[in-house]
Amino acid sequence: MAGNCSWEAHPTNWNKVCPGVSEAPELYSRGFLTIEQITMLPPPAVMNYIFLLLCLCGLVGNGLVLWFFGFSIKRSPFSVYFLHLASADVGYLFSKAVFSILNTGGFLGPFADYIRAVSRIVGLCMVLTSVSLLPAISSERCLSIIFPTWYWRRRPKRLSAVVCSLLWALSLLVTCVHNYFCVFLGRQASGAGCRHMDTFLGILLFLVFCPLMVLPCLALILHVECRARRRQRSAKLNHVILAVVSVFLVSSIYLGIDWFLFWVFRIPAPFPEYVTDLCLCINSCAKPVVYFLAGRDKSQRLWEPLRVVFQRALRDGAEPGEAGGGTPNTVTLEMQCPSGNAS
Repeated sequence: MAGNCSWEAHPTNWNKVCPGVSEAPELYSRGFLTIEQITMLPPPAVMNYIFLLLCLCGLVGNGLVLWFFGFSIKRSPFSVYFLHLASADVGYLFSKAVFSILNTGGFLGPFADYIRAVSRIVGLCMVLTSVSLLPAISSERCLSIIFPTWYWRRRPKRLSAVVCSLLWALSLLVTCVHNYFCVFLGRQASGAGCRHMDTFLGILLFLVFCPLMVLPCLALILHVECRARRRQRSAKLNHVILAVVSVFLVSSIYLGIDWFLFWVFRIPAPFPEYVTDLCLCINSCAKPVVYFLAGRDKSQRLWEPLRVVFQRALRDGAEPGEAGGGTPNTVTLEMQCPSGNAS
């Protein structure tokens, strides 16, 4: 898509010229292709089936996470975060699945276009929520390790729920403002507001959220993983957080390159937009796999209840009394409890 385009330099702006495609500079999608270009240059048909398959697998996996973290596993500060993270991923995968179904079936008309627009808006809100939750998870885990006394004795009881609610509200607000400038005013104004919103989204994602999730992870590694005098095994929760953040960073490379190339060097990206969408789908589908791989016990029998596996993935080695061996781990107690369900 982007490889057939060239750039014309002018003293005040840069215009992208694609052969045979009418330009509408005021309507941008991530600053690279206009809405008209995306409509006229759709992804290959096979990509829609790939998206549908990924979305179906991701919806099943994240649905299981929602069920077990919401109803079968005792609530903890971090299970609340992962519950909201799974909710955001379910929302994004569902919106992407609806968009792919419309493209696969070739549905046209005003109603289909309206559903596509709603799917894009919902998908953007879910992505922002999912990404914004990662800095909150890694930061709180870092605080629980470095300042355990404050965390376990003075931490507000409803802090996780309050933080998640604020992040949902922030994502909804940013999505509404972006939709106002890029959709509602896109056909009436010159598009400067939409380009500013794209710039703001890039700064928010890559210059704010990414450092806020990476720096606590580095501090966590330096404080726990790289200290030779700590001989006990690291908590599985640390591995889960590091793996989830790593998966996001790897899957968002293409999106970061897209934004960096256009807004810094004003050159087109070397790959089409659906590559970044594919990476976002993989990121949403990979989290249940991370929980399963981190929670399974190789020494146990081949098949274990998923509730036990997911519960083990949230095992927190920083809980009071665990380091000294005086208090058994919370997960161990939960496994021994026949009733199990608590909130």
